[in-house]
Amino acid sequence: MNHTAPLPIDHLPLLHALKTSARVAVGFVWLWEGLVPKILRVTPVEIEMIERSGLWWGSPEATLRWLGIAMIVAGVILMTGWLERLAQLVATTSVLVLMVLVIRNSPGAWHDPYGGLAKDACLFACSAVVWFLSPITRQSQRA
Repeated sequence: MNHTAPLPIDHLPLLHALKTSARVAVGFVWLWEGLVPKILRVTPVEIEMIERSGLWWGSPEATLRWLGIAMIVAGVILMTGWLERLAQLVATTSVLVLMVLVIRNSPGAWHDPYGGLAKDACLFACSAVVWFLSPITRQSQRA
């Protein structure tokens, strides 16, 4: 795509919808991952990963709960579009850090049948869509 040529005006609603759906999808994953496996349905695997990491404060259970709350808040921020690009950058960086921590402390994550790493690849793609379309849709809203 030639970034110097303006987009046809009829493309802008589609680009805005694409960006918004990608942003909401990323936010939903953060909200869900914070709520369900970290607060509502904690598994021994989650607790063991935190214990093995040595990165817990108070107890592994309390750390997991606070991580879940932080992820829920991040999910809401991502879905609302507040500080859109910065939120996506922080979320993507956080996913990279969490991926390294999970794989280091649970090598079975490489072949997890529930697709943790595959899901993360989708998060990266959706975040890239938001990152690249945000200035275009913001610019069109001002015009």
